[in-house]
This record gives sequence, structure tokens and C-alpha cells, in this order.
Amino acid sequence: MKRWLAPLLAALCLAPAAQAEEPPHHPMRIVSLNMCVDSILVELVSHDRIVALSHYARDPQRSTISEAARHLPITYETAEEVVALRPDLVLTSRHSAIATRNALKRVGIHFELFGVPDTVEESFAQIRTVARLLGAEPEGEAMIARIQAALDAARLPPNEPPLTAAVYQPGGLSAGADTVAGELMELTGLRNIAARYGVEQYRPLPLEVLLSSPPDVLLVGETSPGAPMQEEKIVRHRALRALESQMTRAVFPARLLYCAGPTMVPAVAALVQAREAALAARRNRSTL
Repeated sequence: MKRWLAPLLAALCLAPAAQAEEPPHHPMRIVSLNMCVDSILVELVSHDRIVALSHYARDPQRSTISEAARHLPITYETAEEVVALRPDLVLTSRHSAIATRNALKRVGIHFELFGVPDTVEESFAQIRTVARLLGAEPEGEAMIARIQAALDAARLPPNEPPLTAAVYQPGGLSAGADTVAGELMELTGLRNIAARYGVEQYRPLPLEVLLSSPPDVLLVGETSPGAPMQEEKIVRHRALRALESQMTRAVFPARLLYCAGPTMVPAVAALVQAREAALAARRNRSTL
């Protein structure tokens, strides 16, 4: 342990244990160590209450709030960093570093664990939990109403037939039906073929599957700078390019894939754009 941290931990340990049992109704020093909760937090409270976000928040390949995060502090989730910030509430992940959580527990800093929602309703429940912890219930309900309005507007019109689709990220990674991304695909009229082949959560979809039964829409992720050459080759495979006359290829960045919450708004917008491009291509082929 660093020398400067020892007296800080000792001082914080002098606080009565009861104070750590419940977070203050309106915490004023909030730290997020959860990439997906970052995007909820920045919309629910004034930024002067945010002591730090996760370092992922500034990564444009992973985060939808990278521009806003440039103007906010970040941490790399170490115990030293977080304790030194003296937060009164830490929003973290079930997959976060156990050492950091143990350090927070020892010094009496309140933290809450959050998982990754598997459904839209679970995401709404998570927003409500975060809003309650922040004392921002009205703002949480307003966020949910905004997301719900975007989802309603993105539904497939009743006169249009659904299309088949698959997510195909660098490395062949796809999204199963038991994910928020899979639910959003179905909602927008894109039937996820990954479910047909037993893909659960986020798992690879074999290239052979796409070649043997190409979907109407292929939602291709962007390759990040420095990505392994093999990952780049899979999403740009020449066999897939040969199917361009049969299937519409649309960009669906990874930053829209893994988080729910307000990220669902740009996610359904990207899905609708892909759907409309595929429907237009279908109509053009039918007139030839």
C-alpha cells in the first residue's frame, strides 16, 4: 500500500460505521466505475456532483458519452484513486476489482453493484435504482420516458414484413436473443438469426452460418485502431463481400451493443437506419 494512503484510510475508518450503511439521499461526491452506468449518471445529475467516471467513458470505441467525459475526471478503478477522491457514493460493476471493493468496505465508503441488463425492462429497473440512489427520481422517470418514446417510434410499421439480421462484430462476435441488443433488433423488425443457431449472450457466430444462410441485414462493427489483423479479416472477408447483392451491410458500432440505458436511443436509430436501407434494397430488386 502506498505510504500516503495509510493515514487516509485510518482517518476514514474513524467515521461511525452506521454512516456507511445508507448513502446520503443526495450524494454530492459520486464516482462511477461502471461503463454503462456512466451514461446514466451524466444525464441524471449536474456534473459538479460527479467526482469521476470510469476510464472507459472517454473511449469513443466503447462509450456513447466520450465527448462529455473529456470534461470530467476519470479513474482506473484502483483502491488508491477511489479512496483519495473521498466519494460518498460509488457505482460499480459486479465484475469490478474485488480489491477495490474490499478497500471501500474497510473505510466505510458506500458502493452499489450493477450487472448488465438482459432486457429493456431490466434496464429501466436499473435506471430507477440509480436515480433513487442519486435522489434524482424525476430525472430517472424522464429518461425512461424518452427511451420508451424512441423505442415506440422505432417499431416496424404494420405494413412492412420483418427482415432477418445478425450482428457481426470484429472477431465474429454476435448478440444472442437473450440480450438487450437482441430485443431491440426484434422490436425494430429485425429477426435475429443468431438465436436460430443457439448463440447466447455475446458469442461468436461462425462465418459458415452467414455464408450458408445470409440474413437480409448484416450489422457489422467497426474495427478499432490496432485491432488484431484476424479480427479485421473476419468482418471484411471476401466471401461476405460476394453476398452484397443479397444482403445489406450496415455499421453497428460496439459502443451501441453492450450497454442499455440511454444508449438504447442511438442503438434503435442505427437499427432503423439499417432496416430502411434493407427495405429500400428489397424494393429495388423487386422492380428489376
